[in-house]
Amino acid sequence: MNPTVLNDKKVIGSEGFILGEVEGVNVDLNTWRASLLYVRLSDEAAAGLGLKRSFSKTTICLPINFVKSVGDVITLNEPLHNLENVAANQCFVNPTKLKGKKVIGAKGHNVGEIESLDLEPRNWQITGIQVSLTNEAATELGCKPPFLSRVVISIPTKIVKSVGNMINLNEDIQDFKALVKCLQYS
Repeated sequence: MNPTVLNDKKVIGSEGFILGEVEGVNVDLNTWRASLLYVRLSDEAAAGLGLKRSFSKTTICLPINFVKSVGDVITLNEPLHNLENVAANQCFVNPTKLKGKKVIGAKGHNVGEIESLDLEPRNWQITGIQVSLTNEAATELGCKPPFLSRVVISIPTKIVKSVGNMINLNEDIQDFKALVKCLQYS
């Protein structure tokens, strides 16, 4: 599942009260696990949590362990009034932005750019990075780049060496041909 699919889903407390909508997912880049949901509170929820109204909507960082289920909506295992301590720690920092970061193979070759992530919602594990390949990388993998679009592949997170301004891989493109899964032509 692409984590951006969660964006704008309603978040509902265990008592059926609408808390707000998902604004994003924070990923711990050391464990490749989603750690927080960024929830944009409804005016009613902000008031119910005793938060002052600001010019923009208030966003809170909700630990993933508060999530009971994910479907058409995200249901929490706690009622609104039990979230006061969490709400006191409002989010002032945007989640780590990976989309658009360059992906570099072990031998220094530009593989492409991050498009999205592969998220396993049962355990909130990020299993892969979706990469829009450069034409050269697509050709190297044996894919014919389509006209006016790019090949997108899923690269397992186990071969990610480091994340900084760029994503560095432990292997070069020739080495991970068998590991990648072609997702689409975008």
